[in-house]
Amino acid sequence: MINKAKVLATAITFCFSSSVAYAGQWSVGVSVLAQSPPYKGVKSEDKVSPVPMVNYETDNFYFHTLAAGYYLWNEPKDKLSLDVYYYPQSFSPKDNEDKQLKKLDKRRDTMMGGFSYRHIEDWGTLRSSFAADTLSNSKGITVDLAYLYDFEIGSLSLQPGLGVVWNSKKQNRYEYGIKERESHRSGLEKYTPSDSWTPYLELSANYEFNQTWSVFMMGRVEWLPSEIKDSPMVNKSYSSIVWTGITYSF
Repeated sequence: MINKAKVLATAITFCFSSSVAYAGQWSVGVSVLAQSPPYKGVKSEDKVSPVPMVNYETDNFYFHTLAAGYYLWNEPKDKLSLDVYYYPQSFSPKDNEDKQLKKLDKRRDTMMGGFSYRHIEDWGTLRSSFAADTLSNSKGITVDLAYLYDFEIGSLSLQPGLGVVWNSKKQNRYEYGIKERESHRSGLEKYTPSDSWTPYLELSANYEFNQTWSVFMMGRVEWLPSEIKDSPMVNKSYSSIVWTGITYSF
């Protein structure tokens, strides 16, 4: 369903900047994602999702649960990688509780591909990513830009940040648009959004019990722009997510 798309896409974005796996080290874990999605007709049971975790990283490549990449540049202060990740942007009308949304077309999952770059200084981290739909389902493009700052308090690491996501008009139209035939079928107004900028705040926390066991929490709040919140599929002006779990490294 489309609400899970936003949950997992956000989780993948966190994976790009997380330090769950160190070079040459595996980590596995269990986690839970809880969310407040903006879409109409979302079932209560779809607001919480279990997510198993498997991470591995070397100096040349990484694998983070649903994302993988190859480092073109991997230095302590600068990291540039080619990335590919699963983006479950699907929308299943039959699983929606809204009678009108049940009559919309199905949206399908895809694989996003692109690159991400991080620059790390004492004053903070600049994070950016560019990704395009490799399966041509939406034929869309997304860009994520963020600034983050690290705090260390004993075994506790905190990383607050702020950022913005740009969605191309094709991405928004696939996820939030309503075509003319869908409008006739459902009674919803035809909707053709343009591209958009979505600002957000996020916070990551990690506590290490020892060299092998740690717990983490990551959260994000997004303030939806008019191009998204004006969609007949949407009934909120924001979306939020909290991801928490425990990992074992070896």
